[in-house]
Amino acid sequence: MQSLTIHAATAYSAQAIAAAMSQFDSESIQADGSYEVTVTLGGGDREILDVLNALDLYVTERANGPAHIEFEGRGYTLHPERSDPEAEESP
Repeated sequence: MQSLTIHAATAYSAQAIAAAMSQFDSESIQADGSYEVTVTLGGGDREILDVLNALDLYVTERANGPAHIEFEGRGYTLHPERSDPEAEESP
C-alpha cells in the first residue's frame, strides 16, 4: 500500500485537511508536536489523481499558503492556483 502524507501547521489545519480528504482512507496524526494527515492509497493512479485534485481544491479555496506533501519518500509543495483577473473578465 502506498500513502501520501500532508503536513499541517496546526491541529486545526490538520482537522480541516482531514475533512477535505474524508472521501478517502485518511487519518489525522499528531507526533512530536507536528501534525499531519495520511491518506492510504490502494486504487492506483486514478485515486492518486483524485486525492491530489481534492487537495488542490482545498488549498486553493482556503487561500492560506501551500500544502507540503510527502509521497514515496519525496517532498512536494502544492501551491494554491492563482485566479487570473483578466481571464475572468468578459470581452
